Amino acid sequence: MNPFSEYPQYDALGLAQLVQSGEVTAGELLKAAQVRLAEFNPLLNAVVTPMDELAESLVKNLGNRGPFTGVPFLVKDLMLRFAGVTMSNGSVAMKDYRPAADSEMAARLNAAGLITFGKTNNSELGASGLANNAVFCSTCNPWDLSLNSGGSSGGSAAAVATRIVPMAYASDGGGSIRLPASYCGIFGFKPSRGLNRFEDLSKAWGGAVVSHVCTISVRDSAAYLDWVSGNTDQAYSATKPPPQSYLSAATQPAKRLKIALIKQAPVETLIHRDCLSAAAKAAKHCEALGHVVEEAVWNFDGRELMRAFLTVIFYYTTRDVANMAQLLELTEPELAIELNTRLLAAIGKGVSDEQLQQALVVWQRIAARLADFHRRYDIILTPTVAKPPLASDALDPNVVERWLMLGLLATGLADKLFSDRLLDAIISKAVQQTPFTPLANITGQPAMSVPLYWSGDGLPHGAQFMAAAGHDRLLLQLAAQLEQIEPWKHRIPPLCHP
Repeated sequence: MNPFSEYPQYDALGLAQLVQSGEVTAGELLKAAQVRLAEFNPLLNAVVTPMDELAESLVKNLGNRGPFTGVPFLVKDLMLRFAGVTMSNGSVAMKDYRPAADSEMAARLNAAGLITFGKTNNSELGASGLANNAVFCSTCNPWDLSLNSGGSSGGSAAAVATRIVPMAYASDGGGSIRLPASYCGIFGFKPSRGLNRFEDLSKAWGGAVVSHVCTISVRDSAAYLDWVSGNTDQAYSATKPPPQSYLSAATQPAKRLKIALIKQAPVETLIHRDCLSAAAKAAKHCEALGHVVEEAVWNFDGRELMRAFLTVIFYYTTRDVANMAQLLELTEPELAIELNTRLLAAIGKGVSDEQLQQALVVWQRIAARLADFHRRYDIILTPTVAKPPLASDALDPNVVERWLMLGLLATGLADKLFSDRLLDAIISKAVQQTPFTPLANITGQPAMSVPLYWSGDGLPHGAQFMAAAGHDRLLLQLAAQLEQIEPWKHRIPPLCHP
């Protein structure tokens, strides 16, 4: 194998097999990844913090550690601590913060044989649907450099789309894996809540956040889920056999599924025709595979859902900003954070513990309604997003909005604004981009964005599939079927062509 010319052709498991067979070394793969990084990152701004010293150490002390041994890897610069490596969380305030020790997740990634050589860009605290922040600026969409790669895991998605790496760490609190996967034309999977046993995100946005990877192939996503969920362990008794691995499940055809195609957003939102076309094409493929597809409607109050979701975000943004100030030994006014974040945190001070608990009760009620829905349907199919990829400044406040925001903060009364009326005003703007994805974070269900459709202007548009909580294997089986019927591995952005 020529590691420089053939590297982009392989997924992560394929590269690991080459290392295991001796056809290539981990050092050669790292060099190939770094060459692609040097070529494409000046255009994309996907990787913002190099980790070459760690990568060289990992190569030197490699051994045979797991299914991804020797594979170059990138991690999102959000809530993932590597000793001595900047963890900015996309914030100017933390641009010089270097944790003293690895988090358990970082240590596990190192121990898995993955060769982590950089951190990728995201939004400040992962709160925006665009990869754009004041410290590192924006990450460009590899299919159209005038647009954004999507947030908050846009740096990871752009790096995978351009084959700098075949797989990159990402996280998802309201669609932050699936949205950039849709924008960048790759596979993005959000697992069921609580599957990752190495990372406790239960206190991030009330349990809405999970971490996983964005990938080229379905099998890489399945194999990574096996690793973080412990399905590769052998420590099972004779009376409790090991569960079927996610990777093994992905190699088997899905049973005949009943799929609900839902074209309307949970909250009234105009859906772009290309996004609807992506879902329609996915539905036709599912029917061609022998599955039953029926049009359906939601069985819950979408406005109640979004009010509850935003209430939790307000509450936890306040907590996150306070924790940041404590960590940096600064007062909150001294923190160099973005205006949107500062206002969210200020308004969130008006959310009481009782209001938080009421919002979480709504989450539980909607999860129960979806569980009822899944007694009729195995899978829910929707567009992933409501709009094609946006420009990097599309969500920025305009001059008037910025003036109003600064005025509210100056009064010191922003916490008095929290109300259903405020939430409804925010909902009207928030759901214009991502009305479909937060539902799975609220309910804890698995969901995925599958790249099956490219519009006439060359932009990718994902189709989202959701299954009942704990039915991750079912989604991966369907994804593998779709990957066979409509392969996307060869779909590489024009900038990557020789």
